Amino acid sequence: MYKDIDINEIEKLKKDQEMMSLKRAPTNMKERFGQSNKDFLEDEFKQKTVGLVTREEFKRKRENIDNLVMQDMKQKQEEETKRKLELKQKRKEEYQKKTTLLSFDLDDEGSPQKSYGKNDHVDTTYLPDMNRERKIEEMTRQLAEQYQKEVESQKDSLIDIQFQYWDASTCSKSLRIKKKMTILEFLEMARREIIRDFGFLTEFSPEDLIIVANGMILPHKLSFYDLIAHKVKNRSGTLIFSFDRRKVQAKGQEYEVEVEKSTTCKIIEKFRYEKIKHIYPCSKWENVEINKYL
Repeated sequence: MYKDIDINEIEKLKKDQEMMSLKRAPTNMKERFGQSNKDFLEDEFKQKTVGLVTREEFKRKRENIDNLVMQDMKQKQEEETKRKLELKQKRKEEYQKKTTLLSFDLDDEGSPQKSYGKNDHVDTTYLPDMNRERKIEEMTRQLAEQYQKEVESQKDSLIDIQFQYWDASTCSKSLRIKKKMTILEFLEMARREIIRDFGFLTEFSPEDLIIVANGMILPHKLSFYDLIAHKVKNRSGTLIFSFDRRKVQAKGQEYEVEVEKSTTCKIIEKFRYEKIKHIYPCSKWENVEINKYL
């Protein structure tokens, strides 16, 4: 009976038995000290090649081990790829679920109704919002433009300022000017106005003069608008300028003018002030701190 069996079939049966034995090995891998499949297969290979074996048998068993190791590695890679795909799909579904919660509202009957935009019931102020930021920027720009227009309108409004040369108490005059006029420009206008009574002022420029209002020496660089808008006060806490509004007519048109109601400015040469600044009332005069208002 055994003579009829081909030697190749016997070798094939032996090879299949070895392969089945090796394939069963990984199932017991975790029971043997936590070894990996590769380590376990290598141990099996060593045990099965102990002693005298033919070169062909050793080569065949080595190939079987290598094939099983490759199969095991391939299987692990496939399982890892599958795990990553499942995790990616799970995250995608969770993101879609959150997005759906933000983009759906309930209608009057309580059924989901799709709405385009953010859920009004969810606080999203902490999230970036380009539309909201553009609206804020536009509102800021409009408010800034409106404020600037109001400032320019105020600067162009008219005021009446009373003044007199230092020691001429009976020679008071008044000039109607715009609030945006600087103190230096006003001194030039005032100098031209009183030069007919005090001809020697032709020798002085406006830089050589100072003007005092309510005990405060006004810097040349400041405008009347600066002093009025910042409500500059003297040492006793009284406003330097205080105005009443009056309606006047000129060239057939009626318009409002703010008239200074309590202060008469005094104009004096700088060199004269330096000589008498220790004498009352000059000793009480103080300089307006220009850095506060520029």
